[in-house]
Amino acid sequence: MNQPEAMSSPAPARKRRAPPSERAQTKRSRQQVTSSAMAEVEQILQGYEEQAENRCADTSATSVWIGLNVVLDHSTFQKSLLAHDLANKMHNNSVPVVTRAYEESFMRECVDDERACSMGQYCECNFIDHEHSFVGVAFVMPELHAEDLGMCILCLRKLTQMLFYRVQKAGYSSSQLIQAYGNVCDAPGEYHSSAMLVMPAHGPVHCMPLPVVAHQRNKYYVVVEDGRRRLRQRNVYVEDFG
Repeated sequence: MNQPEAMSSPAPARKRRAPPSERAQTKRSRQQVTSSAMAEVEQILQGYEEQAENRCADTSATSVWIGLNVVLDHSTFQKSLLAHDLANKMHNNSVPVVTRAYEESFMRECVDDERACSMGQYCECNFIDHEHSFVGVAFVMPELHAEDLGMCILCLRKLTQMLFYRVQKAGYSSSQLIQAYGNVCDAPGEYHSSAMLVMPAHGPVHCMPLPVVAHQRNKYYVVVEDGRRRLRQRNVYVEDFG
C-alpha cells in the first residue's frame, strides 16, 4: 500500500539582505557630495584670492571667510542651506541649547585621534593669532550627528552669522534652520545679550528660534596650556558687564 505523499508548504522567501557595498552606498554618497562641495568652494576661493587686488602676506586679508561671502553670493541661498542641512543633523528636529562651559571645552586644538574641523587650513582658529595658529577640534554633542557636521565652534558661529544676515538683512526666505544649536543668554556664568545674535520677532524666527553668540575675532585670544593651544573669550560674559 502506497504511503500518502507528505504535504508541505513552501518555505517562506527569505528577505534579501543588501551586500555591504550597497549598505555603504548611501554613506559614501553623502561623503562624496560633501567632498565635492568642499572642492567647489576651495576652487572658487582660490580663484578669488588669485584675483584679489589687495593681496598681502597677512592671510587673514584673504581668508576663507572673506571669500565665503563671494561663494555665497555666487551660489543660490537655498543651495547653501541644503549643503549644511542643519535640521537633518539633529535628533527629533529640535534645536539643542549649549552652555558656555560646554562650548569652551571645544575651543582648542585636537587631542590624540580627535576629529579636526572640516574647514582644515581655512578653519577660523587659524586667524585668531598668527603666531599660534591651529585647526580647531570638531564640535560634538549628543543631539547632533557629529559625523555630518564636522566644523569647530568658531566656524559654526561664523557660518550661522553669515546665514543670519542673509535671512535678516538681505531678505532671503527659507523654511530651514540656520543654526545648529542655541546659547544661554543673560544667566550667571553664561553669555551677555550684547554678544548674541537674536532673530527679531518680525523676522523669520523659525529659521533661528534661539539666540546664538555672534562671531568676532577680537573676542578671542589664544593661550598655551600644557603645550596645547586653546582659545579664551573676552567681553562676552554676563560678568563682564556687571
